[in-house]
This record gives sequence, C-alpha cells and structure tokens, in this order.
Amino acid sequence: MQRMIIATIITLVVSCSAPREIIKSKDLSPNCHCEGNGNYTIVMEAGMGNWSLFYQPVFQELKKNTKVCIIDRAGYAMDTVSSNARDAKTIAFEMKKMLEQNRITDNVILVGHSLGGLHVRMYQSLFPEKVKGMILLDAAHPNQFDRLPKAFQELQNQQAQSLDKVIKLAQKDYLKYSKGKIPTFGIPDSLLSNYYKVTTQSEYYYSMKMEVLEFKTSLNQVKNLNDLGSLPLLVIGSNSSMEEAILPGKLKKYPFEKHNKIWLELQEELSHLSSNSTFIESNQNHYLNITDSELVIEQIVIFMNQNFKVK
Repeated sequence: MQRMIIATIITLVVSCSAPREIIKSKDLSPNCHCEGNGNYTIVMEAGMGNWSLFYQPVFQELKKNTKVCIIDRAGYAMDTVSSNARDAKTIAFEMKKMLEQNRITDNVILVGHSLGGLHVRMYQSLFPEKVKGMILLDAAHPNQFDRLPKAFQELQNQQAQSLDKVIKLAQKDYLKYSKGKIPTFGIPDSLLSNYYKVTTQSEYYYSMKMEVLEFKTSLNQVKNLNDLGSLPLLVIGSNSSMEEAILPGKLKKYPFEKHNKIWLELQEELSHLSSNSTFIESNQNHYLNITDSELVIEQIVIFMNQNFKVK
C-alpha cells in the first residue's frame, strides 16, 4: 500500500510539473571524439536519431589499427539544440569546421550510416581534396521515396507529428518512468545506461524532428551531386533492412519483403557511384553497425588494407 501511495504522489508531481524549456543555439557545434593513430582518419557519421554511441562496437575495434573519430551532430547527446537548418549541406559545413578544430584536414575516410550517408556524400562533394575514401552503411538513397512502397513515405510524413508528442512527454520527464517503451535497436546492454540518458531527453527528439523535416531537402541536395569517380568506395547494404520493430510508425500488413528487395537494389546502385567500389550484403537489419558489427568491422579492415597504408 505504501508503494502505491508513493507511486501515486510521484505521478501527480510529474503530471503537474511545467514542461522543461528546450534551449536553442545557432552557435552549437557537433562533438567529436577521436582515438587511435595512423596516416588516415576514419570519420563516422551516424543515421537519423543516432549518434556516436551507435558506432561504439565498431569504433572500439577499428581504433586499434588506425585513427577513428565518431561524431555527435549538434543537438544529439547535448542539453542544447541547434537552431540552424538540418539539411545535408549545412551539416557538411559543420563537419568541416569541427574536423578542422580537431586538426583533421586531409586523408579522411568517411563512414555514413543511413541519413549519415547523405551527409558524407555532401561533405565529399564540397571538399573532395580532403576525402580519400568512403564507406556507406545501409545508406539513404536520393531516389528511395520514388521506389519504396508508398506506405513508407506516408509513415515518414507522420513521423514529425509523432515526435512532437514525444517531445512534450520528455519535457515533463515522463520518459524517465517508461524506458521500457523506448526501442533499443540492438544496443548492447553495456551501453543502455548511456543510451537511455539521451533518449529520455526532449533535446534528442527535437533534434531528430528537425532532421525529419529536412530529410527530403537533403535527399534532393544529394540527388544533384556528381559521382565519385574512382574514389575507393565500400557499400554494405542489408537484405533485411526493414522489420516491424524498426518501422517508423504502426501499419498493418506492411510489405516488408517488397521493401527489403527494393532497398537492397538501391544499396547496390550506390556502389555504382565509383568505378573503384566493393558491395557487401548483410543479413541483419538497418542498424547493421550494431546488429552486424563483426561484418562491418571485418569489411572496413579489408577495405583499409586494400586501399591505404593505415599506419
């Protein structure tokens, strides 16, 4: 009985509390963490709603043989959000400034997962002299909404409204009491504490919402870019990218088989961006930097050894 009373009091206090304000800044910069040594620097850009934590299993292994940097885009894992545009071009310029501050000015190997694939392609287009290779992990394709089932675009269109509701809950600290409802995407147990620390905060969902709203802009920006010529390119695409647990919304009878078939075709098309490319197929879902980290590590090591002197 005493526990029930305490729980009731906590619920009343939380529900009556004022929403916590989200602080916005136009001067907010990405965070960058680098470890390892080598003549080349692997720079990892995460997908939408993801940050450096999603690269931890890969980062911990690759840093043993080369220098690796993982990025938190402005607003992710921070107590402030960016008031600047969240399109691919803006983010590429923010990456450049951040890397220069960390004295990384050339010999860069870019890694982009999902939305991050658009960002690294834009960075390479703007600053080609800095980039010596590229790795795309189940990356966004500029024509994906023209090819994937229409229901997927409809779910994406509804995502911003859904995030608005979650932001309001997070501002009142509701999410701290319902962590079990937050999807973890296969994050290792050892990282869950840090994961929940970020994903219970309103700043996280606000930053994700801004990227959702700019997603089509980013797709269109990258659609107009030139190919990569003979730049060394590794593309790892999933044949099981989308599944019910990670679908961006609820929908009965979503055509997962059709989606995944088309998605794999899109991934293979990305490997045609360069005349010097390798395409690898993963059997795990879209978050393969977590769910298929051993394959990702293995293939990046092979890619680096084949194309670069990593020491």
